[in-house]
Amino acid sequence: MTRFDTLKSEFKSCKGPFPYSKLVRLLEGLGYEVKNGQGSARKFVHKESQKVIIAHEPHPGKEIKFYLVKQIREFLVDRKEL
Repeated sequence: MTRFDTLKSEFKSCKGPFPYSKLVRLLEGLGYEVKNGQGSARKFVHKESQKVIIAHEPHPGKEIKFYLVKQIREFLVDRKEL
């Protein structure tokens, strides 16, 4: 099992806040590119399909809230990327 597989497994089974840095690594590994928006807003744009995930970089903490984990996970599962 590679580190990326471990990261995917960790995200799939997450039941609480998730570190933002790990989310970025996961989405980049799935073919998304990070683009800065206004303030702490970030767009994750898929390089091939141009599908977009919008999230705010957490501050002052370093973890995204669980509701956002669920939304992103559902989006990725629907697209059969996770």
